[in-house]
Amino acid sequence: MTFMYLTFGEKSEYHVQAYLSMLSFRRQTSPGDRIVMVTTAPQFYRRASSWVEVIELSPSQVAAWKGRHQYMFRVKTMAMKHYADEHPGEDLLFVDTDTFLCGRLDELRGVLGQGCGLMHKDEGSPADMKGPSLRMWRNVEGREYAGFRINRQHHMWNSGIVGMPAAKVQNIVGDTLLLLDGMLDDGVKSFNIEQYAMSVAMTEHLTVEAAEPWVAHYWGNKDEWERAIQDFMLRAYVQDWTLDDELQAVDELLSRHIPIFVHRSNTARRLNKLVEKLFPDRDYCYF
Repeated sequence: MTFMYLTFGEKSEYHVQAYLSMLSFRRQTSPGDRIVMVTTAPQFYRRASSWVEVIELSPSQVAAWKGRHQYMFRVKTMAMKHYADEHPGEDLLFVDTDTFLCGRLDELRGVLGQGCGLMHKDEGSPADMKGPSLRMWRNVEGREYAGFRINRQHHMWNSGIVGMPAAKVQNIVGDTLLLLDGMLDDGVKSFNIEQYAMSVAMTEHLTVEAAEPWVAHYWGNKDEWERAIQDFMLRAYVQDWTLDDELQAVDELLSRHIPIFVHRSNTARRLNKLVEKLFPDRDYCYF
């Protein structure tokens, strides 16, 4: 099985998130498995070079993979297609950086072995949502892309995890690109149309199960997790941990009671911003 990640740019928080996630899978991988990082910044993965296959993306390749509409998230599907073309016959699990393996990998592997697909969780029909997802739905309802007519039965699945059995990878990523490009050609504007295109293609080709029991996705509490991961990486560097040390420390980190989601008040956030504006820091002194 191939476990694939994708990162862009120089912001260290995304790369340290990815490092923790890769370690969490590394604890349970088998000798024939691959962990693959597709990235524009390979320098962040020198520490993992002995156990992670790093594929560098050039600026020109990123621009080409964005397609004629220069849609950033199209690169994610193109990365899957590129690797599947190079390595046919392997189950593929695409993993977002803000995740970690919290269950048994052999159980997750078994779902793909039964011919089912995996996405993080079913978020429901975009027809019942609000904001950008509802506006997207109104633009695509009843239209046909890749031979599929969009209807209420096509739910939006969270694409923090995308798992495909080997026999279905090429068809799914190919139809995802047709769906995505068709929506973009029709002028559909939404940050999550890549996620919806993937959801439609997945559910048209196979039964999809939620990966939530095995993989935690902490998008709803990133600040707290980032602090914990940065402390982990600092200790790994200054104490010169080996890979075995890191794997043991990951077990300890993931056993902490850090929530993966916290509802934070928008009113409190706005008040904090107002206070910072009214009482800014001052009297800066430099060496």
